[in-house]
Amino acid sequence: MHHSDPKIDCFNHIYKLYWKELYYFALKKVKDHALAEDLLHDVFLKLLKSQDLDNRLDTLKGYLYTALRNRITDHYRKNKLQLDLEQNIPTWYSQHDNRIPEVTIKRELDDFLELQVNRLPDQMRRVVQLNTKEGFSTPEIAQKLLISDKTVRNQLSLANQKLRSAIEKFLR
Repeated sequence: MHHSDPKIDCFNHIYKLYWKELYYFALKKVKDHALAEDLLHDVFLKLLKSQDLDNRLDTLKGYLYTALRNRITDHYRKNKLQLDLEQNIPTWYSQHDNRIPEVTIKRELDDFLELQVNRLPDQMRRVVQLNTKEGFSTPEIAQKLLISDKTVRNQLSLANQKLRSAIEKFLR
């Protein structure tokens, strides 16, 4: 006789109930089917791992939308800096010397960024590294470093400003 786990049954019900709605929400925001699915799977995986699934049932829809919005925001935050760089660096090089291969550009850019990240204050540097290199979300970083989500967001925002400013100086 097969006994099912009530938590898994509950999760499967939630998944079936909200997946399509949340998928279209994510797709509208990211405009990429595979990325929308990946982000949504991250959210559902986090829910499944959550210890207090039963306590979240009454606010579940709001929780899922908030978790998905945070995941989308984290994705864009991580990729915006990279996208800015990929768009600006080749333009700068083409104005100065169009014989430099893209591999060299990428390597120089990575080295420059690593140097700039290493110049950030300790906590800010750790927050950036956990976010960009290790892929931790804002709440995960907050928990790991024993600081608030707001502090993590502020640190990431300030770091992005500092790095963007350094990149702009580098490109001049």
